[in-house]
Amino acid sequence: RNRRQHVLHQVTSRLVKTHDRLVLEDLNVIAMLTNHHLARAISDAAWAELARQIVYKQAWAGGQVLVADRWFASSKTCSACGHRKPALSLRERTYRCSNCGLVIDRDLNAAANLAAWATRHTRGTVLAAGDRQADGPVINAHRRDSPGPRTRAGETSPNDVGTDTQTAHPA
Repeated sequence: RNRRQHVLHQVTSRLVKTHDRLVLEDLNVIAMLTNHHLARAISDAAWAELARQIVYKQAWAGGQVLVADRWFASSKTCSACGHRKPALSLRERTYRCSNCGLVIDRDLNAAANLAAWATRHTRGTVLAAGDRQADGPVINAHRRDSPGPRTRAGETSPNDVGTDTQTAHPA
């Protein structure tokens, strides 16, 4: 129990320190626990505690937490063209779009869809279907580890997340 708490604190602290906005999915965990093959792993993951820590730590840091509706098909939707698969089994770990031919890791595809969803919902407008590229690329907007002023959203500096830079010194 203590190890799990320690790991959860480490993971949530790192996420909050490096991202201004985080998106969580509202999953139907109770229904997922009825799958006896997954129940133990889901329970061990402590998703509710992870979400709770993200929410309060992000509030302390002045960041944003958005929650995507449980019916948002983040895994079934192609992050490139928006085509939605009617079914996607848990065994399919690679997403293959029958419409545009995109082949991508299932979780990376879902993350890109959630990032685009957050961008649309943060702006307060929803893009028209077929205008997915108007969102721009999915980026990892890092922020500084220290308190104080931050760069603008989507902007990074050489001091963020351990980026090594070399400064030319006159000889």
